[in-house]
Amino acid sequence: MAHLILKEIEQENFNVDNLIENLTYKATDGRVGQQDFDPLILEDIFKKTIEDLKKINDKTKQKIESLESDCQKEKNVCKEKILKLEQSYKDSFEHLSTLDKRISNVSSTMSDMGSQLENLNRPRLNLFESFKTAKYFDKFMDGIDNSGVFADDSKLESAAEVIYKLYLLSSDLNDERFDKANSLIANKYSDIEIKLIQRFHQAFFRNDKKEMKKYLNILSNFKDYQECIIEFTKNLQLSIKDSQDLFSELLPLCIKSNEIFNEVLPNNERIMEQFVKDLFLDRVQTYVNLNIEKYKETDLEKYLDTIYLFYNKTKKIFKELSDLMKMSSESTFFNKLLNEVFQAHLKDYINLEKTNLQNKFKAHLDRFYEKIGHTKKNLQSGFIPNFLSKNSNELIDERFLSHDVTTLCIDDAKKSINRTLLLCDSNSQAKSLDDMYEIICQYLCRDHIYYSIDLHINALQSIDFKQEINLYILPLIKQLNDLMYLFEQFTNDTILPSVINTPYYQKILSKLKQICSDLELKVDNGLEKAFVVICNHIKHVLQMEQKRTDFKTESDEFYNQSTVACSKAIKIVETQVGRINDSLDGINVNKALNELGIKFHRCVYDHLFRYEYNELGGMALIRDINDYRLCAKNFKSPVVDKLFTVLYSLSTLLVAKPANLQEICSEENLRVLSKDTIESFVQLRSDARTLRFQINRK
Repeated sequence: MAHLILKEIEQENFNVDNLIENLTYKATDGRVGQQDFDPLILEDIFKKTIEDLKKINDKTKQKIESLESDCQKEKNVCKEKILKLEQSYKDSFEHLSTLDKRISNVSSTMSDMGSQLENLNRPRLNLFESFKTAKYFDKFMDGIDNSGVFADDSKLESAAEVIYKLYLLSSDLNDERFDKANSLIANKYSDIEIKLIQRFHQAFFRNDKKEMKKYLNILSNFKDYQECIIEFTKNLQLSIKDSQDLFSELLPLCIKSNEIFNEVLPNNERIMEQFVKDLFLDRVQTYVNLNIEKYKETDLEKYLDTIYLFYNKTKKIFKELSDLMKMSSESTFFNKLLNEVFQAHLKDYINLEKTNLQNKFKAHLDRFYEKIGHTKKNLQSGFIPNFLSKNSNELIDERFLSHDVTTLCIDDAKKSINRTLLLCDSNSQAKSLDDMYEIICQYLCRDHIYYSIDLHINALQSIDFKQEINLYILPLIKQLNDLMYLFEQFTNDTILPSVINTPYYQKILSKLKQICSDLELKVDNGLEKAFVVICNHIKHVLQMEQKRTDFKTESDEFYNQSTVACSKAIKIVETQVGRINDSLDGINVNKALNELGIKFHRCVYDHLFRYEYNELGGMALIRDINDYRLCAKNFKSPVVDKLFTVLYSLSTLLVAKPANLQEICSEENLRVLSKDTIESFVQLRSDARTLRFQINRK
């Protein structure tokens, strides 16, 4: 049993409850709870199990104590080994320090000995070289110029070294006795220099950088060394092919050339700068001039676009080169070189840009007016267009105001501004942008947007208000708002950020405000005249449709319906209010509806004084006024609602009993009116002559 218990305890998922259940099951053969179950057997099993567990516990404690003792012994052994290793490390470090000092002393001694030996040997070497040079000079004195190293082309480097020393020597010997020798030395100097240059070029065409470096080092002592470098850089430029896109080959060539310069030339930074300068002032400038000038007389837009394209590409290449050459992209070198390449085209650039912008805007406007068959008129001369007589299904923006023209003009302006920001000198950039903004304001705002609203305002004079009216100016105002939003967005996003830190910022902002203010005045003027037309039409309808018998009738046949004149007037109002809501938004629509509502109230008010009212006629008027009051809700104006409420209260005076008139006049709605107004309204009663009413107010 103890063996089984130990085996179960050693399992990873050991559980005490499971152990108890297993013991119970085995001791009773699963008869727990049955009648023949004997608890004493179970008690005996548990006692034996407890004894077994105590024995297992004792054995486990003994094993733990044994293991702890062994661990302590091992720990002591390791501690002794560590102490010995630490002492050994200290001894080794001391020996290493001593050895390092001895090596330093020996190295210093050897260096001193080397310097002493070199000082002793240098005079001997100089003496030997001088002796060798003197021997060769003696040969040249005898007229022999092809002896020794000069007779063997494989020893060209040695010959170059000797002839360089002879050349320096001959330059100091001005006596006539040495003229022949000096002449032979000069000739041999030139011959060897030519051969060295030839060897260098051969190595260049083989791309043998090691040989190139060797011959350039030798040539650095010769007088034509700089010419050789110049020829070398020109040969590098010749590797560019005559392609349609020269700019795609420039950066790879510069990277390749810089690698060659780094490997074969001393002082390569200066050589690289000269190479870049020669490349851009020769090949690139020629390419730029050739491809730009061909558009100047035929296509000004293409001319400006090509300048912008080439200038931008050049600037990007300079940015890459600045990283390659470890220079700032804004350095004087690159800025000066950029201006030199494009100087011929930047001189008159801004004037051409402004001319092109004017031409583009004029062309857009001319094409638009030609397309719609309209010839622009001088509206100051009193010209009155008659286009309002045309079919009402024609859209306003198809004839006098164009979204397409506006977007084309703004797109062209953005292109011009982008070019200006890149190409124009920073000192005059802000002024140039201000000049261009003035062009935009003139052509787009004044010559197109202003013109369209002025045209429609003048056209209002030609409307026959006796016929059904269709006011084109209302949809025009909606179109104006959309186009002005585009213009303001263009100004805020493109123009103003470019001049934000200059005096021109406020100037341009003032121009924008003035444009918006002037347009707002024109729109207000147009709406004012449009409302006059609407009111004249309403007056005409009321006069033509309203019969005197409508308000002086003895029949109550139409008791439950308004008069024909009232219905038609309300229909006109509802139609025009709907158009105003479609054309305006925000505070503008509220302001316009309020103004039209006040004018409409005046039309109705004045109209009422044209008639005399009996009791049934007064009831008919009250019905009309009530419908007018309901119609006035469309204006969404408390002022207009109040006016029609007061008018409704006035109309009750026409049907009130004479005894009640004073009381009605004392009501709150009528107390705001003057006595003359109320009395004049009472005079519209058919019994006014006998009534002789006068209002009594304290």
